[in-house]
Amino acid sequence: MSIHKADRPAWTRRDFVRTTASAVALGAYAHRGLLPAFAAADPVSKLDELARSVRGRLLRGSSPGYDEARRVWNLAYDRRPLAMVRAVNVDDVRRCVEFARKHSVPIAIRGGGHSFAGYGVADGALQIDLATFSTVTVDRDHRVASVGGGTRIRDLLSAALAAGLYTPMGACGSVGVAGLTLAGGDTSGRGLYGTACDNLVGAQLVTADGAVRELGPGRNEDLYWAIRGGGGNFGVVTRLDFRLHPVLPLHSAAFNIGWRDIAGALRVYGDLVHDAPDEARAGFFLDPDSGASASCGYRGDAVAAATYLEKWKAAFRPVEAQLSTSTPDPEGEVWAATSLAVDGAFLEDLSGGVVDVLSRAAIEGRGVGQMLLGLSNGVVARLPMTATAYPLRGTGLSALVAAEWHKPEARARAERWVAQTSAALRPWARRAYVNYLPPSAPERIREIYGVNYPRLARIKAQYDPANLFRENQNIRPEMRC
Repeated sequence: MSIHKADRPAWTRRDFVRTTASAVALGAYAHRGLLPAFAAADPVSKLDELARSVRGRLLRGSSPGYDEARRVWNLAYDRRPLAMVRAVNVDDVRRCVEFARKHSVPIAIRGGGHSFAGYGVADGALQIDLATFSTVTVDRDHRVASVGGGTRIRDLLSAALAAGLYTPMGACGSVGVAGLTLAGGDTSGRGLYGTACDNLVGAQLVTADGAVRELGPGRNEDLYWAIRGGGGNFGVVTRLDFRLHPVLPLHSAAFNIGWRDIAGALRVYGDLVHDAPDEARAGFFLDPDSGASASCGYRGDAVAAATYLEKWKAAFRPVEAQLSTSTPDPEGEVWAATSLAVDGAFLEDLSGGVVDVLSRAAIEGRGVGQMLLGLSNGVVARLPMTATAYPLRGTGLSALVAAEWHKPEARARAERWVAQTSAALRPWARRAYVNYLPPSAPERIREIYGVNYPRLARIKAQYDPANLFRENQNIRPEMRC
């Protein structure tokens, strides 16, 4: 068995986006009627006022570096903010929020810039860029890491691993910690540790009134509940505190299945993950060129891992297993910006109907479509639905459906395949991981959060009644819903 320094599956996010797409325009989905359009008689003078009040640099359309600063990882989105402020401290963030509220300008928050839906930049908005908020401190004795709101995964993991500790994060080191965590933070370690948001033990938040609030157990508990899954709807998160865990090796097996009998492979995979132990992680991946593959892993004891992996090897025989043992790699996967269409679905199991939809979509999308079905089990599945705002409790498979394009003429096919596949899955999937969604209508966001939505809408109404923070998968402020 070979030893690798990467805590990642045979399928990775880099592989996933190697051939995939994005595209539903943001439109007016969450923007109707709550915040007036920016209509100042002299917007230049108003921006000059903001520029004088902050320590960070303000960029507008005529500024050198404006076009580079507004570029996000998903090139399907080409948006032009009114201005961008590269904030250098919490006071800068607070002054930006106060300016936006005073002049009725929506706010876009940029952390890592990797949002599948292109959030972090928005037409006509004031973008708050948190790139300088990247300090990481690790308290080894209390097993807590504190990071700035613009910190990347690689920086958090590098500091934690140097102390012999770990917290569950995504597979791409350049992704922003805040954007991952606020949406819930689906990670491969969620069976043993919970999601990223389940390990969030504190945060600092600048709310729409300009107040700087400390969140955590016993501190602004309504907002603390809401940001663990509710995204950037409630303010600008300038600091996050995470619980840390001992580092465990991941023993893995991967199976390259190809194009033959994808439906049969899906059924085998569904049976294998049905009663997976907490230590297990698993994924089923469809590549548009090479077809299907599956992988599993077991964290911890090598003997127990060997027994678990043997079960998978027997089920997928005669496909040869590719075995490895790994430890977390802070850098993870690195890839260039691309154009991508996405959607998500949370499947409680792989029933016959779901398998038919997925296997048919695989054939129809050959050459363009990709899918990833990641196991959600263990700790994350046992928490009550209302424990945090994150709605994906209970055992299931968090699915990402995507298609990439490199030429403009390929965009239509990519978007069409994603839309058709997602629509076909809807009878089995009303919930989804919000970071996997395209910009979505209020009705879908309400449906995804389910029983948690009324509480989220009330908290939104209390802290952001004008919906200043709406450039996201938007939760509309409602006192009664």
